Parts: sequence; structure tokens; C-alpha cells
Amino acid sequence: MAKESVTVCLPPCAPQDVHRAVGAAMAPYDYNGEPVPGGPEVETWWDYWFIGVRGAEFQVVPGGEHDPRLVRGTETFSGQPRVVPPALCDGGPRGLLDLEAPRARAAARARRAFEAWRDFSAAHPPARPSSHFRALHLADPEGYPWARALEDYRTQPAVVALLDDPELEELIGGDPADRLTGDPEAHARAAADEALPTHGLLTLDGRWLSIGCAETRRHFNEYLDALPDDALVVRVAYHG
Repeated sequence: MAKESVTVCLPPCAPQDVHRAVGAAMAPYDYNGEPVPGGPEVETWWDYWFIGVRGAEFQVVPGGEHDPRLVRGTETFSGQPRVVPPALCDGGPRGLLDLEAPRARAAARARRAFEAWRDFSAAHPPARPSSHFRALHLADPEGYPWARALEDYRTQPAVVALLDDPELEELIGGDPADRLTGDPEAHARAAADEALPTHGLLTLDGRWLSIGCAETRRHFNEYLDALPDDALVVRVAYHG
């Protein structure tokens, strides 16, 4: 089992009832629970959970930082005290969560990375993606061993130069000849879609959806955007 995360959507309830409501929503997926006739059929199960996912906190809309309806977990998985700054939260009414700001930041960073690689790589011979060398290796494993394929990829002038510029490499990321191609706006949209999703989404009607590809990430964002402002959205870390 591994530690994963799910975004739980709930009907409005009083702050003191949020933990109970999350528990009720999670209950059908309890690894130790008894099967319920007509219950959900899923591959994801948990054996314990906590409110709050470190690094995946929601940003609060400006001015709403001290709203009593916001949810902030008080402990980590290891039982250590956890303090969430006012500008962030682990959940709350949909209308108090700034879902657009992190998406906009992710899209802007993706555009910068795309433009940086385009400008940087223009000064070097065209670089081939690692998938090109992998395909050559798979076509002739003995004649073109993986060690040679890896070496040929890494010794391309643009790749060598990028490795010599750690700050630029951090912005651009790995294997840019593979990732940073095509339409820059499509790349920015994909980055925006990746900013908010957790491993799973537990919907208002009790469906647990696994999030792991472009289509499901887009659905995750569209689902949250369409929720009523008073619907609760809560980040939950679980061991499953």
C-alpha cells in the first residue's frame, strides 16, 4: 500500500461536521469495511486517512483567509503538528477556493519553459528526444545497446549545454526535445490542467474517480469549476 491523495466533494455542512462528513463519504471505500450490496465497485481502497495533503493545499480567495468555514488539517501522517498558513487551506466551500490562480501560474511557467527551450535550442543542432534512441535500441538491442543509446542522447550539443546551466534546466525540465514541441498553448493548457488534481476525485454522488491522464485531469478541473459555491471540497491523504 502507498500514501496517495483524493479530493473529496461534499454537500454544505457546519465546520464541526466536516470530519464526520468526509468519513461518511470515504466509508464505502474502506479496505477493512464490510461489502455493501449495491455498493461501489472500485480498485481504490484505504485503511486510514487524514485531512490535508502537504504541497497540494488550496489557495484561498483574497479576503477569505480567516473564514471559519475553511478546513485545515492539524496533523501530518506521522502525527506531527501541522500549521497551514492563512493564504492556504485544505478545503472549504468551493467559492472560497482560488482555483484559477495556480492554474494560471502553471500555464505561465509552461510558456516560459517552452519559449526558453525554443530560444536555447536554436543555437545548437536539432536535438532528438530520448524516445528516438530508445526506439533504435529496441529495434536492435544487441547491435545498439542501451548504454550507447543513453550516451548518444546525453552527448547531443543542446543536451550537454542544458546540463551546464542548472537554473535553465530546472525551468525547462527533462527531455525537452520530447515534451516541448508542437503548440505552446496546448502545452500551457495541459500544465494548467495538472495544477490541481490529486490521485483521485470523490464526487458529490459518491463516485471515486482515478485521475492519471490528460482526459481525467481535464474532467477533474471541469468538475470542480461546475460545483456550487457552497459545496465543500477537501483534500484528503490516505494510505491505500
